[in-house]
Amino acid sequence: MLKAIAERYSCRSYSDEPVSEEEIGEIVAAGMRAPSGMNVRPWHIIVVRDAGLREKLAQPHEWSFFCAASPVVFAVCGDEGASDHWWLEDCAAVTENILLQAADFGLGTCWVGIRGSDQHGHDREEYIREVLDIPEEIRVSAIIACGHPDKPARPKPAGPMENVHYDTW
Repeated sequence: MLKAIAERYSCRSYSDEPVSEEEIGEIVAAGMRAPSGMNVRPWHIIVVRDAGLREKLAQPHEWSFFCAASPVVFAVCGDEGASDHWWLEDCAAVTENILLQAADFGLGTCWVGIRGSDQHGHDREEYIREVLDIPEEIRVSAIIACGHPDKPARPKPAGPMENVHYDTW
């Protein structure tokens, strides 16, 4: 696990090599094993392989352009009605599990947060909901580009350890 954590990085450039169905299945299974507040598990994962849809997912955010080139995009969604207080945290746990399982396979990923509006004032979440035909009551937490990196990995070192505090600030 520590190896996957250390090797995970935000990959924005992918080769044409597909991600196998077995890898996709294991990545989704890892996401579905995430912890959840009160074990509600309000999440839904949409696996997007269609090139036309991935092209559309590259549009809503200045940092989602690489979704068009990644062979798969995972959309992580949450049912706010099932868990109005914890759905976002639960979806963040799903997202992290997806990122780590993909890293363990040697795949590159990049997490794109969807909340908010683009530079033209268009709601990103509503855009993703329309593109992927997501029901109105389901929230969109993130999209995750995933694929084989086309350049050598560039993992980053751990964050500043002076930001770790024990017992009190």
